[in-house]
Amino acid sequence: MNKTNIKYGLQFIGYPGTLITVIIFILLLSGCTERIDIELDSSYTRLSVEGYITSDTTAHWVRLTKTTDYYNTKPLPPVTGAVVKIDDGESEITLMEYDPKPGYYFTPLNYFGVPGRTYNLDIQLPEEINGETHYTASTEMNTVAPLDSITLFYNSDFDGWEVRVYALDPPTQDFYSFQVYKNGVLMSDTINEVAITDDRFFNGSYLPGVPAYFMHGDDANLEPGDVITLKMGGITEDFFGFITELRQETFKFRNPLFSGPPANIVSNISGDAVGYFTAYSVSYASTVYQE
Repeated sequence: MNKTNIKYGLQFIGYPGTLITVIIFILLLSGCTERIDIELDSSYTRLSVEGYITSDTTAHWVRLTKTTDYYNTKPLPPVTGAVVKIDDGESEITLMEYDPKPGYYFTPLNYFGVPGRTYNLDIQLPEEINGETHYTASTEMNTVAPLDSITLFYNSDFDGWEVRVYALDPPTQDFYSFQVYKNGVLMSDTINEVAITDDRFFNGSYLPGVPAYFMHGDDANLEPGDVITLKMGGITEDFFGFITELRQETFKFRNPLFSGPPANIVSNISGDAVGYFTAYSVSYASTVYQE
């Protein structure tokens, strides 16, 4: 035995716990190679609702679909023939189904939400889903602080553009969403691309160029003359919680060892349905990119 071997041998003899730890570690590694097949049974079908009302004057929509199994890769089955109504305490409207997009129900083009009102959604299905034909939801439209202006700042560390906000946050507890348009085209067109925040760190303060949205990838390829528009929404605390839970459960890089077990996401739809119906007021600001 040479000196090197004697040295390491003495280390193991002097510290028997180290040898035991190594043996246990090897056994654990060998045990992790066993294949485990988990059969996921089919779940019962539920109604899925996605809908919103904003203070913009436009055609807002409510989408109705049916849930499917976890590994289903086909489009969600639309729910057609329903009677969908929205009541704001002042008037009630019936949404019209749009044939080219089955499952979508639209308000008139001149419809807009009013901050401070409560919006009640009423859905009557032509056929039962999980024993239910009648579903409801309720949400309040909060006010939102007006945006003074926005600026663009290139962040070389992350190779993208920060959209920075100038606005006065009111002294109340507020929750915000942020979406970006480039030349009138919405860049953040999925809920996972919508930026959200509360105002716990700046409540009642003026925001002097605080980063609110980060543009990266293809969205960050700007040309002189491009118009960047930031849409800020005054969302409710409940909707803020819904988006947060949705991202936690659908984040593709969830750690299987340290993440919590999957759980149902909060919903404000009655009758054991899933999804969310929300209302929020909006504020806009734009800037033109110049080299």
